[in-house]
Amino acid sequence: MLLAPAAAVAQIRDGNVVEYGIGVFLDTEGSLVMQPPKMKIFRDGRVLMVDEKGARESRIDADRVADLERDLARMPLLQTTRWIEFARRKAMPHAGGVSYIRFGEEVIVATPGIPLDRDWNAIIDRINAVRPATSTPFRPHELRFYDFDSLAADGNPTATSDPLLITAIIETYNPANTAPRHFAAVSAPGWMDTPQIEGCIEELWSASTSHRRGAGVQDGNLIEYGMGGFADGGHGPPMLYPPEVKIYSDGRIVFATKEAYWQGMLDPKRLARLERDLAKNSLLKESQLLHVKNGGLISMHGGMAYIRYRDADDEVVVAALSHPHRGPYVHLLNRIREEIPETYSRFRPAEIKFQLYRGNAWAAPVDWPFGPLQESTTLTDPAAIAFVVDHYEIIVESAPAWYDPEILALTLDDLRLLGSEP
Repeated sequence: MLLAPAAAVAQIRDGNVVEYGIGVFLDTEGSLVMQPPKMKIFRDGRVLMVDEKGARESRIDADRVADLERDLARMPLLQTTRWIEFARRKAMPHAGGVSYIRFGEEVIVATPGIPLDRDWNAIIDRINAVRPATSTPFRPHELRFYDFDSLAADGNPTATSDPLLITAIIETYNPANTAPRHFAAVSAPGWMDTPQIEGCIEELWSASTSHRRGAGVQDGNLIEYGMGGFADGGHGPPMLYPPEVKIYSDGRIVFATKEAYWQGMLDPKRLARLERDLAKNSLLKESQLLHVKNGGLISMHGGMAYIRYRDADDEVVVAALSHPHRGPYVHLLNRIREEIPETYSRFRPAEIKFQLYRGNAWAAPVDWPFGPLQESTTLTDPAAIAFVVDHYEIIVESAPAWYDPEILALTLDDLRLLGSEP
């Protein structure tokens, strides 16, 4: 893990025992917007929770507060303010984001993305262990917020003490409310102050040497290409198929034919030559949407073809809204296909999440011997994975380190929105 030197982060005097949450980057320059804390516990026992139930408040007794504070004080990660980068993390969509834990009024620890770290998750689990069983809707006496329909001329948030307006704004965080969100809560005196947290974490990020943003899936990708189609109406991110060819930085390759998915290994000399060619390819210098004339239709409602180079924060994605028939994109596809080996075996992912095409099978239907199938099933048993891949026609939803479509689909949608063809 990489550590940035502790910055002189301003102390926030709010009676905090512990809080944790996330923020999102608006761009690659580090413009950060913090979300309300997922959970915040005060010395007086008040608890603020913003989660799948919406924004709610509650209380815990003094003994539980003291026990929690004592346990957290022993955690090595919470000894000093710092920016930390873990070996493994999940990506945040678009330009990335940060996760943070704030202990007391003096310690903030922040990290890019969503960490997959045992010590970090142990802290989160310990905090969640005191989550009250009952709660009421969060109703602060005052709320500062942004109204996206009528932003203030000076760019500052609006303050209100109107109970009805506060209720309307807080209810936008209720998952049952599917209406477009026109408000963003910024602070509630005595409860939360996201701009102050934002400033502290921006300072930590700026002091880091790598400026990692937690963007892009961390899967060891060297180069891959694939495509996806839009839903009826052409709105929203494309629904991606598994990549047609994917080559990893360690030389593994997974590729598709009409019959199945296959895996093989590149010779080290071929891998090194491919790495040099990709590094010199001008098409892969930056993420972009190509403007293609007279390209081939990708799907009935339109779609996107893409090439993805490297992974995580180093990822470059080049996309098009139709299949190019000539030019640098096609030349690069051909260069990738040159690496498909002559010897290979059936591909078996370590984990797969899938749905069955109901009533269909590759051959005659066979009994499923591995327990009940859900509408969406996740498997890690190698025998079960081999069985379903060999015997059933399936809709693959995800397979970690091979096919993680959610983040990439949002990246492609961003490229489309920012650089759409006229």
